[in-house]
Amino acid sequence: MAKIVPFLSLCLLVPLLTAGKRKESTLIGFHLQSEASDPGKNTTKLILGITGYQVRITPEFNQRDIDGFYPFLSEDGSTFGTSFRLTKAARNRLQILSTIALGRRLFTVINNKPMDFVLIDAPITHGYLTCWKGLQRAHIEQFKKAGFKQLELPSSVPVAKDATPPATSESPQ
Repeated sequence: MAKIVPFLSLCLLVPLLTAGKRKESTLIGFHLQSEASDPGKNTTKLILGITGYQVRITPEFNQRDIDGFYPFLSEDGSTFGTSFRLTKAARNRLQILSTIALGRRLFTVINNKPMDFVLIDAPITHGYLTCWKGLQRAHIEQFKKAGFKQLELPSSVPVAKDATPPATSESPQ
């Protein structure tokens, strides 16, 4: 009996220790286009439209790095785009990443589906990542459910006639 008590205690503690670990969310991720020097085991092919791109498997930024967002009507008039404000730590990482990754693409992947990309042509110092098109109202609702703060556009920014102004709680900085 004395030998079985430590074993049972261990069996009871193991689930408690692993219960605290969070699974990585797949709601949103920003994946950097890989370079030739990236090992093949760390990259995957991402298909956007009819073109395939090699990207890093691990996202550079994910849901935990987002501090807030604001949706807008995209140029095609039928989908939305969204700007994501990053946390302070992620803003610093973005500035460093965008300085060393000039000329590469940063892909927005939502629910494991590639949506859009931006070409890094200069260091990004403002701390926002934008997905310019392809989002539906359901995506915006998902962001709200995930706890992202919906930001208000500054009054100096014109809003498209057809755009429904988002219900807001805070303005971007």
